[in-house]
Amino acid sequence: MRNLSQGRAVHLLDVENLMGAARPATRDVQTMMSHYRERVPNGGMDQYVAAVNHGAMVTVGLALVGIQLLVRSGPDGADRALGEVIRLDHLDARFERVVIGSGDGIFTELAGWLSGRGVMVVVVSRPDALNRRLRRTAGQVISLDLAA
Repeated sequence: MRNLSQGRAVHLLDVENLMGAARPATRDVQTMMSHYRERVPNGGMDQYVAAVNHGAMVTVGLALVGIQLLVRSGPDGADRALGEVIRLDHLDARFERVVIGSGDGIFTELAGWLSGRGVMVVVVSRPDALNRRLRRTAGQVISLDLAA
């Protein structure tokens, strides 16, 4: 039986963290995604999941047409929604590589859990937003400098 995870990646995007703003404008999110796609290797079988708070749902949704959008408010709402996807959707069995688009330290434990299961963990973050523990846990870190 063929391993269905081979060559597949999932990109988990904490849009607020990648943007450095809780309610980014649609055009700014489109620009960020353009930078993201230039910097981060992706394949035809890759999947994308983005998470935001309810106040950013419309502007981000307009920018990320075709990408699964999760909405969760409250402290670390988007982070918690992405964390649930990692475990509940069995990403460790379905993907060879998990790309965490966030520098939040809340993802450190999940990144370690994925690595321990043989999944390549890539973290994409703005340089000023990357947690030190997450940097050490990731198999690879890609800088997303939106000012460049």
